[in-house]
Amino acid sequence: MPNPEQVAARITSWNEVGPQGPMTLELYPTLACNLNCQFCDTTDRHRPPVNELSPERLLEIVDEAAELGVKRLFLLGGGEPLLRKDATPAVMARAKAHGMEGILTTNGTLLNAQLASQVIEMGWDEIHFSVDGPNAEIHDRLRGQHGAFKKTIRNACRLSVLKRRMKLAEPRIALHFVLTNLNHQTLTEMVELGAAVGAFRIDFDALIAYTPEQKALALTPEQRNEVALEAERAIKRAEELGIVTTLENFLSPDRLDRGNTAPTLPAGEGFKGAPCLKAWHYLVVQADGKTSPCCVLAGSGGSVASTPVQTVWLDDPFMNTVREGMLAKKPTDRCSECSWNILAHEATIRSHL
Repeated sequence: MPNPEQVAARITSWNEVGPQGPMTLELYPTLACNLNCQFCDTTDRHRPPVNELSPERLLEIVDEAAELGVKRLFLLGGGEPLLRKDATPAVMARAKAHGMEGILTTNGTLLNAQLASQVIEMGWDEIHFSVDGPNAEIHDRLRGQHGAFKKTIRNACRLSVLKRRMKLAEPRIALHFVLTNLNHQTLTEMVELGAAVGAFRIDFDALIAYTPEQKALALTPEQRNEVALEAERAIKRAEELGIVTTLENFLSPDRLDRGNTAPTLPAGEGFKGAPCLKAWHYLVVQADGKTSPCCVLAGSGGSVASTPVQTVWLDDPFMNTVREGMLAKKPTDRCSECSWNILAHEATIRSHL
C-alpha cells in the first residue's frame, strides 16, 4: 500500500507544483459475478455484462495510469474480476511490468491452481479473499451458493502452501468480512480462520443496508450491544496470532452500520480541513469506463472508455465538483456511506500533510 507520507506529499504538490496524477487506480474489470451475495448492492450481478471495456482498452488505461504516476493497481469491482479471463490476468501482468503494487479482491472461488501459479510468477503483491463466515453454513448462505466456502478456503490454502514451498512472502493474503446478524458472533473464529489460511490482515467492515435484502441482515439493538464484547475478544486473539485487523471500529456502536453518519469535518483549512482527500490521490474506473474518486461514488464521473485518463482525472466536472466540495467542507450526501476503514486511512494521510 502506498505510504501515507508519500500520498500526503503527492497531495501537497497540487499546491506547490500544480495538479498531480493519482497514486492509486481502482479498476473494475466487470460487474458480473458468479455468486449472489445477499448484502451486495450491485444489482448488475444479475444481468449479462453490458458495455465492458475491451481487454485492449483496459491495458491502455493501466499504461496511461503509469504515465500519470500511479503506484498501485487495485482490482476489484461490483462483480468478480476473475470472470474476465480475457482481461484480468493480462491487466495484472501489465501493472507489474510498470512496477505497480498490485492488489486483487476476489471471492476466491475461481482462483484455481493455474491462476495461483500465475500470480506468484508475476510477483503479485496482495490477494484479498472475501469471506463472511468461519464455516460453510454462514458463508454459503450469505454468498448465495452452496459450496462457495469450500472453494474459497481451498484456493486460499493452496496459494498459502505454494508460497511456503517457494519461500516467498508475496502475494500476501488478506480476508475481507462484512458484519451481519448471521456472523456477528464469529469474529474470533474469523481471526483463527485467517491464521489458518496464512492471512496477515483481516478487514472487518460494517454492512450498508438500503435494500430489503440488506435490511434483513442488519443487527438488532441487542446484537449491536454484543458486538463490542466479541470484538474485544477477537482483537486479543488477533494480537496473539500476529494478525492486523480493523476490529477497533466495532468497539463503537456508531460504527456498526454505514449510510447514516456524514464524515467528520476536520479542523483547519485547505487539504488539512477536507473531510476526504481521495479526489486528489485515488481514481476508480468502472467496468464501462465511468469514473469517480472512490467506490461509494462509483460511476458518477466522466468516462475513460475513449477519453484519456489524464483528461478525465484533471478536467472532469464531477471530479472537480467533489474536490471543491471537500475544500469547502461540504462532502456529497453519499459520503455518509463510506467505510470507517477508508475514513481511518484518509485521516492517517491527513496527519502527514
